[in-house]
Amino acid sequence: MATLGPASREETVLRGLVRAGVDLFRLNLSHGTQEQHRETLRRVRRVATEEGCHLPVVLDLMGPRYRLGQIPDEPRQLKPGQEVVLGTQGEEGQGQDVDLPVEAGILEHLEPSERVLIDGGLIELRVESKRGDRVQARVVNGGPVKTRKGINLPDSALPFKVSEKDRSDIAFAVAEGADYLAASYVGDASHVEAVRGVVTEHGGRIPIIAKIERATAIECLDKITEAADGVMVARGDLGVEVPLYTVPVLQKKIVAAGRLAGKPVIVATQMLESMIEQPRPTRAEATDVANAVFDGADVLMLSGETAAGQFPVLVVETMARIAQEAEEYARDNTPRHTPQPLGHAHARRTWALESAEPALDSEATLEVPDMVSAAAVYAAEQLGVARIVAFSQSGFTARLVARYRPESPIMAFTPDDRVARQLQLVWGVRPFVAEFQVGSLEDIVQVVERKLLEAKLVRPDDRIIILMGHPVRERPLTNLMRVHRIRHL
Repeated sequence: MATLGPASREETVLRGLVRAGVDLFRLNLSHGTQEQHRETLRRVRRVATEEGCHLPVVLDLMGPRYRLGQIPDEPRQLKPGQEVVLGTQGEEGQGQDVDLPVEAGILEHLEPSERVLIDGGLIELRVESKRGDRVQARVVNGGPVKTRKGINLPDSALPFKVSEKDRSDIAFAVAEGADYLAASYVGDASHVEAVRGVVTEHGGRIPIIAKIERATAIECLDKITEAADGVMVARGDLGVEVPLYTVPVLQKKIVAAGRLAGKPVIVATQMLESMIEQPRPTRAEATDVANAVFDGADVLMLSGETAAGQFPVLVVETMARIAQEAEEYARDNTPRHTPQPLGHAHARRTWALESAEPALDSEATLEVPDMVSAAAVYAAEQLGVARIVAFSQSGFTARLVARYRPESPIMAFTPDDRVARQLQLVWGVRPFVAEFQVGSLEDIVQVVERKLLEAKLVRPDDRIIILMGHPVRERPLTNLMRVHRIRHL
């Protein structure tokens, strides 16, 4: 996934990124205007049509972000051991004042012994006492303080409210048909539901990706993963809020939680950071990209590297080569295990979030597609089939299959263009849009054969596995697995 910005939003660069290996794009709503993002999104749609591919767009909400207010005579140097007073703008305090904007409304939530981290954690304050709506703290790590620098409060129980900016951006996302929303700074599952509630208010149905970047989110990881449609290991702010040496382990835990719940996971931030200015990554960065593949991530994300860097296309080519090498190694050296079904509790939640169908009356209803998907992966490995084909209105079956990381590529057939785009976020899935105005299983098999042969994804005599709901006209959940040999047309 590539973040689009000044260095990459032009159509020629967009086309180069797609041909270099980009599967989906991100627009950071913290920067730029809605009009700029609208034009960029439409360029992406145009390029996707001309290149013959499905390109989803993730709109990343700013979220409840806190910043310093106006700092007089900046930069103001803070020294270790120095006392400072945190207050609202316009107040005069004793000692060194550091202003917070009135609208932030966070002073009342700070308690003694809690940390206040400024400028990405470079400066650390420790709260000592509160005096009304003013907070006295002591500098632990000093440095220069400037106006509007960001603040992290990893120890504080902060309320979550969808800001007016985010509400406006959500309305924009619904109007423009965004494929995903990324919710920033969520602390628990209720925060995901708050964002989803605003989407519903505006008449939309957009899957929500929860960005795991707060220390409190780690404590609620399983519930957040269950509530969201995907998760992002947002290592930038996460690395500020938790000890830096824990980030690699937390990355593995977050990816594992997503795998267990059958939800896609994005690993993000500083993956090839040096390539913003240099044409080659560091060895450590190349290793970082490979390790994210080994962890089992669905998506690797580029931020400033493609949004503002000097080599946006080259950085995508570099990441693609590293990922391909890592995947080939993992495929040849990872022990295979018999797939274990997802469990209908997780599957029910996934279905409820992703399907436009009415809620199911019985959790046990989902045991059949879950078991059939696991059986398909096992059979594919035993028989050496060329492709696993999943028919799905919502993409649900393809997601179930992808959770088991089969050796055979997954071909997802859906009648919905938007579902096809959304499936680009899921590991190992290639979507096809096809309308099946047919009445028999054999008619469907013929359509599959023709599509796969035209795309040169199979050859005559190859075996494939087909998953679908039968009878077709009733559109049931997946209940049928067929092993089929491609015929000579």
